[in-house]
Amino acid sequence: MYRGDPIEMAMVTRYNDKGQLIQTVQNRLFRRPRYITENRNGDVIVSDVDRLVVTERGGGHRFTYTGPPSGSGLALQGICTDVMSHILVSANNTNTVQMIDKDGHFLSLILTPQQLISRPVSFFMMTKLTYSG
Repeated sequence: MYRGDPIEMAMVTRYNDKGQLIQTVQNRLFRRPRYITENRNGDVIVSDVDRLVVTERGGGHRFTYTGPPSGSGLALQGICTDVMSHILVSANNTNTVQMIDKDGHFLSLILTPQQLISRPVSFFMMTKLTYSG
């Protein structure tokens, strides 16, 4: 959430599966949070206008991702993580879906501009469920 001038301060709140507030992260890291997810080790990943901001479970800053190349100013949209805590993010201005590792290092392009129709917005990861019984 953000209120007023986005340069002021934004806040990210976390709730448990019962809808109870469990944490509020309020600091100058976030400008205009758009999408949010959490990876397996509890990091909170926020798609924030032109960058990706990752905080640890307690709210401390881990890293900010703005590339590739670094500082390119992405127009970020949807984000999700996989079972290895890789972060997948859709970037509107480059028409790409990028994969970065849990420490913020670029790994690869999952989808390139040639593979997309245009402007990726959001997505989610599906896991294969098996039943034995």
